Amino acid sequence: MPGFDPFLMQLFIVPAVVIGVGVFVASLTKKVVLAPVVTLLLNLLYEIWYAKFYYQYDAIHFSSWNIILPVLSLGIAWIVVTVIKQNKTI
Repeated sequence: MPGFDPFLMQLFIVPAVVIGVGVFVASLTKKVVLAPVVTLLLNLLYEIWYAKFYYQYDAIHFSSWNIILPVLSLGIAWIVVTVIKQNKTI
């Protein structure tokens, strides 16, 4: 199959995209809680798509990234939203 290496996708590209979108949504709405929710939903959708359509598995097994990525997203979004709120008060 042409495209990216699955190792590269799972380790670099997917985390960067799902965390980036989660933090972006949180920065737009100024609600930190939305970042891990969006990150989790996007990563779950990716894992379902990957298991069903790429490997055609019948059973879906979710990875530990579904815990790690939302936690990272929460931390990054908290920092970004705090900085945005502080800059608006200056």
